[in-house]
Amino acid sequence: MRFIDVLTKALTFGLYNPKWRCNVCGKELFDEGYFCKDCLNSFPVNDKTYCEHCGREVKTSAAYCLSCKGSMISVDRARSLFTYKKPINSLIKKAKYYNGKYLLEAFSVPLSNLYFKNYFNSDLVCCVPMTEKRKRSRGYNQSEILARYVSELIKVPFCDCLIKTKETKRQAKLGRTDRMKNLKGSFKVSDAKAVKGKSVLLVDDVLTTGSTAETVAERLKAAGAVRVDIITIASVPSKTAI
Repeated sequence: MRFIDVLTKALTFGLYNPKWRCNVCGKELFDEGYFCKDCLNSFPVNDKTYCEHCGREVKTSAAYCLSCKGSMISVDRARSLFTYKKPINSLIKKAKYYNGKYLLEAFSVPLSNLYFKNYFNSDLVCCVPMTEKRKRSRGYNQSEILARYVSELIKVPFCDCLIKTKETKRQAKLGRTDRMKNLKGSFKVSDAKAVKGKSVLLVDDVLTTGSTAETVAERLKAAGAVRVDIITIASVPSKTAI
């Protein structure tokens, strides 16, 4: 079965089948899950040409693209289900900021399929942490919810060993250099024994510049992790591959 067929089946029938409306177009659904078939077919699936290292969509497949070459050093490999385009970007924003937590469970099914499709072999699952203040403000950490769902589906234990030690500016409007400065010294591993000698799977919603992933991966490897791989719902495509 093609990956797109597996993805479609997971998103439509993998969880519940209530008579809801499509979360993209609002069309009434009858036993089809969260999305209508037309909208599912419009999803920008990232399964054609992508960077072998960071997993971003590129024009021509390559070992490294300009978005990750020389910058995502501590990350061993990253993969994403979709490119960060409509309607996926709107759905992720809904899941993060507008209490659409149920969408995280929906995406965890094909995200788990992506883990197996790419032959990852992890010992632990982790998430990108928030400060307690930010978590209280938003009500939840979408990365943690997603990671716990994936952990359960792939039968790899979730490890709550990462802490965000200080508030940082919102990353959305910052470039890569400013993001790295913004994140400097903001993460730590609370239990080095838990990650020492382990292969860690980091689960997140979006890979944008890769600065957050790289910063967290650095901390994990400094604590003794031997490998850090990443899977995300979406990634921002790279403009140029080399």
